[in-house]
Amino acid sequence: MIELSNSAVLWFLLFIPTFMLLRYIHTRKWEKTRSRYFMDNTYYRIADKGKPILRLSLFMEYAALFLIIFSLSGPGVGREIRELKREGVDIIVALDLSRSMSAADISPSRIQRGKFEIIKLISSLKGDRIGLVGFAGVAHLQCPLTLDHRAARLLLDIMDESLLPVQGSALADAIRISTDAFPDDGNKHKVIILVSDGEDHERNIEDAAKYAAGKGVTIYSLGVGTLSGAPIPVYNKGQITDYKRDKNGSVIISHLQEDALWRISDLTGGDYIRMTDIQNPMNHIYTMIAELDKKEFKTHEFGHIKQLYQIFLSAGLFLLLLNGIISHKRKKI
Repeated sequence: MIELSNSAVLWFLLFIPTFMLLRYIHTRKWEKTRSRYFMDNTYYRIADKGKPILRLSLFMEYAALFLIIFSLSGPGVGREIRELKREGVDIIVALDLSRSMSAADISPSRIQRGKFEIIKLISSLKGDRIGLVGFAGVAHLQCPLTLDHRAARLLLDIMDESLLPVQGSALADAIRISTDAFPDDGNKHKVIILVSDGEDHERNIEDAAKYAAGKGVTIYSLGVGTLSGAPIPVYNKGQITDYKRDKNGSVIISHLQEDALWRISDLTGGDYIRMTDIQNPMNHIYTMIAELDKKEFKTHEFGHIKQLYQIFLSAGLFLLLLNGIISHKRKKI
């Protein structure tokens, strides 16, 4: 099937019937004038070309114009769907979207720094599939496992503290949702990267970690924040108007809580990394993931288009050249 890379050019084909109409009107006027002085038989005997040659010349002109315009539309073939095989690991990144992640003890904020590190991870992926889970008081699968890393990046951009209506920090829920996002095709090649400040309001993370380990999932935790902590800003129309306070009116300081993250990674055979300890923490985690067994994925992609415009352009120019030869060849009387 022929594909056109610039189909809008085909609108210029409308000029062809316009030219034909204008030439027909001009010819009719000329024939009326000619008939006053010559009979048809006499005229075509002394003319450079006979009537059949004139018709052939006109046909070649219009055909050449059609072929040249069509060649400019970029015709091509070969856009077939090909099955490709890739090797990699399934990675689910679970990003903490709770209010505490808006604290600015890491510039510009915990959540923005976490997203920046995830972007660097996505840029480093090769044959790996990636998925995204956002969690606060509840967890939500934002992006199922995919090899379309650009789509994952776009979905990551819209993940922030306002994405989920229920606030809190449900680490256990995030682990279960992330684990269930993997296909049931074996107990290997499955990794969760947990990006969080470690706050947990449910206290049943050990059961969730054991559930993930039973499914063959390895969890790497990335601690976002500092041990000294920072207040949690309260926004109104995009501006900080106050900081989150307790019942006594005192400003709440949110600290990086590492114990939960350590336990989750330890129970699943993964590792915990504090973001401020390593210059490129996600690269470090991805290096460890690269040492795991790879899984073969089958995917489809479109093949490249083989351009055919040269054929149509050459045919059009040839007709113009041939028409030029005919036009300069005088008829023998």
